[in-house]
Amino acid sequence: MPVKTGDSSLWRHSAFVRLWCGTILSALADSAFFLLLSWFIVDVTGSEAVLGTTLICMSIPRLLFMLLGGVAADRWSRKWIMFGSIFARGLILLLFSLLLAIDGGGWLPYSAYAVAVLFGMVDAFFWPARSSILPFLVPREQLAKANSMMEISQQISTVGGPLVSALLIRSAHYPLMFLILGVCFLAGTCFIFALRLPPAAAEGAPGPASTESSSYFKDLFSGIRYTFSVPILSIIFVTSLFTNMTFSGPINMGLPLLVKSLGWNGSAYSSLSITLGIGMIAGGILTGLCNGFRGKFMLLPLILAVMGLSISSLFFMQHLALGYAAMLIIGLALSMTNIPYITYIQSIVPAHILGRVMSLLSLMSIGLGPVSYAICSFVLEHKVATPAVIMLAGGLGLAVIAMGLLMFREVRQMERHPAWSRSNHSEQSHPLSS
Repeated sequence: MPVKTGDSSLWRHSAFVRLWCGTILSALADSAFFLLLSWFIVDVTGSEAVLGTTLICMSIPRLLFMLLGGVAADRWSRKWIMFGSIFARGLILLLFSLLLAIDGGGWLPYSAYAVAVLFGMVDAFFWPARSSILPFLVPREQLAKANSMMEISQQISTVGGPLVSALLIRSAHYPLMFLILGVCFLAGTCFIFALRLPPAAAEGAPGPASTESSSYFKDLFSGIRYTFSVPILSIIFVTSLFTNMTFSGPINMGLPLLVKSLGWNGSAYSSLSITLGIGMIAGGILTGLCNGFRGKFMLLPLILAVMGLSISSLFFMQHLALGYAAMLIIGLALSMTNIPYITYIQSIVPAHILGRVMSLLSLMSIGLGPVSYAICSFVLEHKVATPAVIMLAGGLGLAVIAMGLLMFREVRQMERHPAWSRSNHSEQSHPLSS
């Protein structure tokens, strides 16, 4: 683990600054690519079926390879895994740009399918490595602030990605658009390449469950067994799964349909989405200022319940003001719960298995999003419920699940975990300078 320091400024940790810069460049390009690829397919092919198939081609490899990415993060250098993932994404887009410039899209839709599959595969390896490397870069007492800054970088990309894609789309030259995004990814690799890591992070952290001679899949299943053998981890992961299921589909599918049914235009939907991103940025800042709510974890289920009630309140939306308030609160609550739980996991999980545990968390919180989309699509297509009812039901379900967390002794006593207590003692022994 990194050497402890009394310096309160994360920006004086050069390794963290390089990781943050590389991540934000990658995240901005990632967000812009997702929107640009979707628009490109709709604009060139005019087929909703091709768009759906392309998104599935990206989601399934990401889902399948995310857990393997966790094993890789525990076995090999996290720095070079991140470098390879960002570099590969840049190279994929450069080759796609070249192909479009040569044949003008004659290989569509198969070239788009290939790009989506390859992109999803290499992207899946980045997140477990990035999540598990952070505890090696900053002192434990600054881990909550570091996670807050990484969350803020993600939300900056959520707001900035659409702006970047909008500027690129104005050029109406798709080979140039994908070329620029590819260069952005390659620029991100410069920061990752410059990382200077402690030996444990640079070489991986092999332990009892992960050795060079062990089977890759044996390591994978040992990580899953470990996660669900620790009750509090099981509770956090299942909660993350239900949060994702009740948020992804209802908000990402139900909200635009509700906006359309109210007779509002696309700018109204965009402004609601931007408000969500602003809320998440503000939540990340607030969580960092509150040191990840250390010592106040009993508030987290209540915050999650407020998020659920805010999702439900969209059922009553007749004016944009209510929508803005609800989306702002949802964004705040997402960051204010995600960051403390991630910091907690990073603090209590042994280093040699952290990559696999974080990859499983990513799978729960990101990878299973398509399942939520599929359920919502089925419900909407068969007229089982309206978009407003989906958000009402999903939000109320999340609120009930959140309040139910307080019934578990493991949740009420989670801050008594020995590793978390040692982390707290370390913070008190090395107070931050003002």
